[in-house]
Amino acid sequence: MGEIFNDKEEALISVAHVSERIKVFPYYFRHHIPGAQNDCFLREGVVQKLLAALKSIPEEYHFVILDGWRSYRTQQALYDMHQTYFLQRYDKKEAKKQLSRFVAAPSMDPYNPAPHYTGGAVDLTLANEKGWLDMGTDFDEFTEKAHSLFYEKELLTDEEKNIRDRRRLLRKSMIDVGFRSNPDEWWHFDYGNPLWAKENNTLPKYMGIELTAKKGGKHVEKD
Repeated sequence: MGEIFNDKEEALISVAHVSERIKVFPYYFRHHIPGAQNDCFLREGVVQKLLAALKSIPEEYHFVILDGWRSYRTQQALYDMHQTYFLQRYDKKEAKKQLSRFVAAPSMDPYNPAPHYTGGAVDLTLANEKGWLDMGTDFDEFTEKAHSLFYEKELLTDEEKNIRDRRRLLRKSMIDVGFRSNPDEWWHFDYGNPLWAKENNTLPKYMGIELTAKKGGKHVEKD
């Protein structure tokens, strides 16, 4: 078959204590989603990219990590939950289309993983000492306003301009160090996974991975 990915054997590591300017809020654990961890884990290389991105944002701001590596069980739970959400609002065809835009299908195939299952996808927002900044929508709000470039318009209120500028700051800080921005979700960025590789016309660095008991990582092998 030949080489179809370039796995660097990087472990999953906790993001909780890598920097005073990176806070962790494990969103799905706090909302009791099955399989979610009370921490956020990313590949070592992704963490290094986050630390590099921090250097370009004002010192009064910090990152809040909402989700990183995601277990198969959690991905399945989110997929089922959002499938129900979209089916309540659209016909089957449109519901399937909307679901595919916002939630990846769960997969344990290491060559076709959901982005978060690789440890190469991160969901985050900006905050200061007063709390999370207004980014225009809540995390996981699947509306048009969640699109990364939604506020790139001419006629904006002053508050909308502030939201636009915050999104620009977050997006630029991440893209400049090599992340891919998700056009449908202002909070989602990829590095090293198949989505990132496709956009950059290169091989993926990271495929499916599972947490070990020591919170490191081991690769999921194909049967």
